[in-house]
Amino acid sequence: MMKYLLTVVYIFFTTSGITFMKLGGDSLKLGLKDGFSLSMGWKTFVGFLFYLVSFILWQKLLVKYDLSVMVPIVTGISQIIIITIGYLVFKESFNLVTLIGALLIVVGIVVMIFSVK
Repeated sequence: MMKYLLTVVYIFFTTSGITFMKLGGDSLKLGLKDGFSLSMGWKTFVGFLFYLVSFILWQKLLVKYDLSVMVPIVTGISQIIIITIGYLVFKESFNLVTLIGALLIVVGIVVMIFSVK
């Protein structure tokens, strides 16, 4: 049960991190003139923090569970969520090729889940 909870929390943080970084736009500024400087908008910063938490959770998942199962399934689920967020939040295009790709991801996830059991 803990594996599934940790996986869901990871997926939440990674997709939220990506979403907030996209919402933040191009607010990340790095500078080396007169020393190192870094600035970013609050949405980008929240996205960065979410993504940092997701990285720590990902490390725990990879160490604890089967790599050959965890990576494809979690990555596939994250991709489907990101495609959905892109369409609903950012009004990105969703065409036949995207639909076919998403369906192939879902089929792959289902096949892997049932082959592991």
